Amino acid sequence: MVDFSALLSKPADEIKRPPALPAGTYKGIIKTHKFDESSEKKTPYVRFDVKFTGEFLEDVDANDVEGIDIAKRTLSKDYYLTEDAIYRLKEMLESLGIPSAGRSIGEMIPEAIEAEVLMEISAKPDRREPDTIRNNIEKMFGQQD
Repeated sequence: MVDFSALLSKPADEIKRPPALPAGTYKGIIKTHKFDESSEKKTPYVRFDVKFTGEFLEDVDANDVEGIDIAKRTLSKDYYLTEDAIYRLKEMLESLGIPSAGRSIGEMIPEAIEAEVLMEISAKPDRREPDTIRNNIEKMFGQQD
């Protein structure tokens, strides 16, 4: 059971927004997936929650992430389940080494859990709060050895 009292007793003055990560490629592990639909157009999608491992590739300057505990970060990546977009999900799942021949996407999705991935992360101003930089997973794919 979660002890909320420790979290809720923290002085509000000590609570700060975590700094955005610099854009670049990070390593992660897919932890969960869920199906939902977008709020505006009701487009169905699958969302993968990805936990950062704390590692990143050479396109991220180590000086820019100094002091940031990357391993505490989690981001989500949505894949729309429409005729025009589902190929992106198929390509991502195949990049994880999940066999697709003779199988449905629905059979493949659960096999992505605990898969190691590379994530191309962007750092862009939030459209509603331009002074706030947001991180998003622009592309996610299997780690090539």
